[in-house]
Amino acid sequence: MKTLLVSFFFAVTSLSAFDYALKAERITSDVTCFFGAHEVMNKSNNGNIVNSCYINAGEGYVVVDTGPSYAYAESAYNAMQRIKPLPVKLVINTHIHDDHWLGNGFFTQSGVSVVGSDDFLHNVNVQEATRMQNTISPAAYEGTVSTLPTEIISETTRKKVGNQDIELKIIPRTAHSTKDLVVYLPKSGVLFAGDLVFNDRLPSVKGGNINGWITTLEELESMGALHVIGGHGRNAEKNSSKMTHEYLTQMRSEIRIAIESGLGIDETIKKVQMNEYRKIKLYDSMQSGNVEASYRVLEWE
Repeated sequence: MKTLLVSFFFAVTSLSAFDYALKAERITSDVTCFFGAHEVMNKSNNGNIVNSCYINAGEGYVVVDTGPSYAYAESAYNAMQRIKPLPVKLVINTHIHDDHWLGNGFFTQSGVSVVGSDDFLHNVNVQEATRMQNTISPAAYEGTVSTLPTEIISETTRKKVGNQDIELKIIPRTAHSTKDLVVYLPKSGVLFAGDLVFNDRLPSVKGGNINGWITTLEELESMGALHVIGGHGRNAEKNSSKMTHEYLTQMRSEIRIAIESGLGIDETIKKVQMNEYRKIKLYDSMQSGNVEASYRVLEWE
């Protein structure tokens, strides 16, 4: 009866008529994901550039990242209800970039708890217009309200939801963002790495720290997860962090050489092209900014 009531609540409180027409992809027997396009956000993809996943905990779902809008969260929820009509028991936000959490309000309207790091308290201003609000179509953004996590954590935490033991690991250094959170399922060996892992497209280093990011990837790789699901890209195998790690490591090496040679930031941006990555999606829009952001960290070593 409770499941039916929750489903009914979601059905009658929809604030958006926009449908993202999301397609669910099964990763393991208990993990299903929606994979976004390898693009920058725009009015065509309406922010559907991010990965959002559902964990089946038997008695209900645990959602990892709610996507770029209320309508996105609603579309993913409806797709999962067609697969198996279970209530959502818990939502987890991996970090503060708005393509990952602006769907929170769809779940909090029915009292579902949302867990996120205390970075939301320090580095998110819900009064400001979001990137999505300024970029995607009004129809896709309709009903979206910047809704912070309802449960804030500052250290690694464990949750028990149904038949799932869930580890929420706080990364103790700036990596992709000022405080990343990863989710690990010991039972199935699935690691949700958020934007610490990109594949099929170049990562964005802006706002992060290349040294902290590389260190963190090496720590995550040592966990021996069987599946590693990043925040962008479709590869969910255990080696899915390989491209991100190799890209960042090579870029750091080349920038350090440039700095040691006395090159300034503009000269280094021109020099560190890493042409073997030109075939990777978003190279043209990311490479220069990544070198600039990394140079500003590495010049102080």
